[in-house]
Amino acid sequence: MQGPLVIVSPLLPPLRGGLADHTRRLAETLAAHLPVQVLTSAGAAKNPAFDVVDQITDWHDRRSLESALGHFPQDSVFLWQYVPHMYGRGGVNFAIAPLISRLHCQGRRQVLIAHEIKAPLHWKPHWMFYALCHRLAWRQIRRAVPAIGISSEGWLESGRVGRNDPTTDFFVLPSPSNFPVVPVPDRHPDQWRAELGLAPDTAVVGYFGTLGAGKQPDWIFDTWRAANRSGIRTALAVIGGKPTVPVTPEEQALYRPLGYLDEPAVSRALQALDLLLLPFEDGVAERRTTITAGLAHGVPILTTLGSSTGSTLRAARFFAAASATDPQAFQAEAVRLLRDPAARARLSAAAVDAYARDFSWDVVARRLLARIRGPWSTAEAAEELETRPPLPR
Repeated sequence: MQGPLVIVSPLLPPLRGGLADHTRRLAETLAAHLPVQVLTSAGAAKNPAFDVVDQITDWHDRRSLESALGHFPQDSVFLWQYVPHMYGRGGVNFAIAPLISRLHCQGRRQVLIAHEIKAPLHWKPHWMFYALCHRLAWRQIRRAVPAIGISSEGWLESGRVGRNDPTTDFFVLPSPSNFPVVPVPDRHPDQWRAELGLAPDTAVVGYFGTLGAGKQPDWIFDTWRAANRSGIRTALAVIGGKPTVPVTPEEQALYRPLGYLDEPAVSRALQALDLLLLPFEDGVAERRTTITAGLAHGVPILTTLGSSTGSTLRAARFFAAASATDPQAFQAEAVRLLRDPAARARLSAAAVDAYARDFSWDVVARRLLARIRGPWSTAEAAEELETRPPLPR
């Protein structure tokens, strides 16, 4: 008889952000299948679907962390949410990886979701220190955890997770949408445009999420301007932030920075877009919740292919893409799609099907439950993995 599942995560609402919401949705989904508790930081909000143990005040204090984890029954399974930067400034924490190793030596069952692994090496001394610490921690973790969900297939195929180890079950685990799809009326896009003061015949391209250098915001604005230069009257809606950018008075009439919206408002905005622009510097990957939110809402998506893009997504036909190093091709593809409603309709239908098949919370639950309920000791995992393909989905 298996004990409760204990999800370990410093982030949980009322904190805002993708990982806090991801932890909440993950716990709610798994709680439909087995008892779930979340060990998290002090001050976390309670949730009727699962138990919240919000007693951690210092994620660097290994002794108090070990004491907190030791109070859970011996047959519990610990599910770690792992991003180095969740646990310390610069992603440096000298308590977490040794604790995971110690729990392994004690025979405690552990599964881990790696949303990030390590920062790239850098010539700046403090950044180099951070990157080396990430690598040291990852080496300890991958030796101690027999089942690790990796949120980007490209990382597995490129060897970013480390050398091949037959005793470790690395599997692709996407990050589903954190935003439920709300029902909208048939003429919703026209109504939404009217609310924003836009004419019904105005095309709307959008961006969803925070804007940072790795998301190439200049591509978004340049593509919007290219669409207007091509003769398509096009508005730009930015959902999730209000970036301060210089725009001309003419452009201002077509620029809508919407800021942070609640879940229903995000869903309505996504369902009103003609095209969602997501030009990631490292390319589309299963870890991108903005991509999966777009798929869940049936939005035609234009994104990029780069170093984090695995072979499955490179072969996909449920979004449009250009190389992450070719902004002109990205702009040209956006203009082509805005001129072709039938192509956008095909992408929309394919997106909804792909999300249900490969990216939903039900998919994540199935993949995790197979590991939570399956072999977990090193010897058992090695024996069970002998018959598995190299990159199990």
